[in-house]
Amino acid sequence: MTTYTFFNHAGGVGKTSATRDFGYELASRGHRVLLVDFDPQGNLTSFLGADKWGLNQDATLLAALLEDDPNAVQSRLPATVEVHGLSLYPATIDLAIAEAQLLAKIGRERRLSNILGRLPQAYDFVLIDSPPSLGTLTVNALVAADSVITPVATRFKAVDGLPGLTRMVNELQWVKPSLGFAAFLPTMYDQRNRHDSDVLEMIREQLAPLAPVLPPVRYRAADHNDASMSGQPVQVYKPGSEAARDMAQVVTAFLELQGQPA
Repeated sequence: MTTYTFFNHAGGVGKTSATRDFGYELASRGHRVLLVDFDPQGNLTSFLGADKWGLNQDATLLAALLEDDPNAVQSRLPATVEVHGLSLYPATIDLAIAEAQLLAKIGRERRLSNILGRLPQAYDFVLIDSPPSLGTLTVNALVAADSVITPVATRFKAVDGLPGLTRMVNELQWVKPSLGFAAFLPTMYDQRNRHDSDVLEMIREQLAPLAPVLPPVRYRAADHNDASMSGQPVQVYKPGSEAARDMAQVVTAFLELQGQPA
């Protein structure tokens, strides 16, 4: 099992839809995939068509996160939601309770890591959608990962915030020395826009020394936004579209970089 956390402390970079579509693409190739919505906003849950407003806190990882006996964690795990060939641990606003209560817990940074080590079912990939913040839940999401996939919008503002992001990952090596970046994923890309092209080149120049830069995901509002509103991966909502093909290329490139068959 390999665990990747999708993380960028800046919002609006397409992180959640990238997590969903990346996971679906892996599952469509025969991999067993678990998605973990670790953001109290619950956008990944909604983007997969699950009714976050109809769920209660027992459907989330809240109880397992706050369980003080490590050996009792597995008994506190909820059943996963099975959707679009994926397994999902959903999130609701109740997960925000953990943000404050974990501060008083022993091993607070490793709670999610402990949970993922005690899953009742085997997975090939676990993808975590982290909050766009720098709080306790985000630290848990990063420490639980083998490495980090960072979506970066092809906008100068997004690139300008990257030093803070890389510094945070470096500081977390005090807790997990092996933590680093698996890849950077350019998102929101408009190839018709000179600004986007220039920023994409800047991303490749500045970030390639840290980790591979994957092929860009072109922004198609009619595909990405409507897919999220319909609660479907973009490949399900509009199969064969440019948006679907972009994610297929991203996952193929990523698996090749990991030395796995695409």
